[in-house]
Amino acid sequence: MLASMVDLDPQDRARLVALLAKLDELSTESGRRAVLRDSGLVDFAPRIDTSGSPQQAIGRMVQYLAGFGRRPQQPDAEVLGVLLNWVKTMVGVEDQAALTELLTRYKMMVPLASLPRLGGWNGKRDGTAIYEKIIGENTLRPIAFLARGIEIAKAVAYIGLPDQSGSGSGFLVGKSLLMTNFHVLGDRACAEKSIYRFNYQNDWSGAALPVTEYRARAGGVFVQNEDLDVTLVELDGEPGATWGWVPLKPGAVAVDTPVSIIQHPGGQAKQISMQNNLVEYVDDKLVQYVTSTLPGSSGAPAFNERWEIVALHHAGGASLAGPSGSRHYANEGIRISAIVAALPPGTI
Repeated sequence: MLASMVDLDPQDRARLVALLAKLDELSTESGRRAVLRDSGLVDFAPRIDTSGSPQQAIGRMVQYLAGFGRRPQQPDAEVLGVLLNWVKTMVGVEDQAALTELLTRYKMMVPLASLPRLGGWNGKRDGTAIYEKIIGENTLRPIAFLARGIEIAKAVAYIGLPDQSGSGSGFLVGKSLLMTNFHVLGDRACAEKSIYRFNYQNDWSGAALPVTEYRARAGGVFVQNEDLDVTLVELDGEPGATWGWVPLKPGAVAVDTPVSIIQHPGGQAKQISMQNNLVEYVDDKLVQYVTSTLPGSSGAPAFNERWEIVALHHAGGASLAGPSGSRHYANEGIRISAIVAALPPGTI
C-alpha cells in the first residue's frame, strides 16, 4: 500500500453507497465478489466482509477501499477509484456523471470517458448459450497472429482529455490522422487541448515502457459524424512514421467469428481483449459482440482474425448472465465500412 487514502465527505459517502446499493450486480454477496474480481481488485475480496444487505456490505467495501490508498503497481489510482471507474460501465448517464464528479474531485484517478449504452441487444443467445459456445471454440492460431497483433497495436493511443476530465482510446489511420469516438472528442477545442499518448503499456515484468505524447495540429484536419460516433483529428509530428497506422480497409465480419479489441480500459495501460469475444450481431452499421474481459475503452479498434479493422468500439450495455454467476458483457462497435462510406472525399 502507498501512503494515501480517500477522505470522503460523509454526505458523499452516503450518496455513493446508495448509488452502488441499487445496482443488481451488487445485490448479492456473490455479485459483490464478482465485481471486485472483474474490476481488477480480486485480491481485496478475502479482506472485505461482503455478506449482509447491500447497504451494509457496500458500506464496508467503500470504507475499506477508501482507507487502503494506492497499490505500487497502480500508483496513479486509488483502489476505490479503480472500482468506481469499473462501475461506470454498468450505470446510466446520470450515475456516470455522479461517479465522474467523485473521481475527479477526490483525485482518485482519471475517469473513463462515459460510454453510451446500447440501444438494443440484437444477439439471440442467452448467457448460458454464449458460455457453452465459448468453451467449444477452437482457439488455435498461427504464431504469426501474435506478431501481427503486436505490430498493429503500436498505432493505438491513450487519449487524455483536458483537465483530467476523462480518457479514451484512439488509433492512427494515417501518418497524422487519428480516429476515436465523437463522444470522446466532441469538438475541436477539446481535441486541441487533449494529449495523445503512444506506447503507454507495460513490459512482461510489469514495468512501464517509455511513452511519447503528441498534440492535435492547430487548425488541422478535423472531421466528425455524431450519428456514427466518430471523430478524426490531425496530430502534429507525423506519429504514424514511428508507430504505424491501421489501414481503413474494412475487413469481413460475421456472427460467430471472434473480434480482438486493443484498448486503454479505464485509462489504464494498453490491453487486448482476444478471448470469449464472439460476434453476436452484424448489420450495415453495427457490430455487437460479447466478452468476459474488461469493456473496451471508447474509440478502440476491433479487428477480425486477419487483423483487418471491422469496427470502432463505442458502447457498452448490460451484461448477460451465464452459469454460476458468470457475466458476459454486451459491447457494440460502429462498422468501419459505414464510417468509410460517410467520410468526406479526400479525408483519408
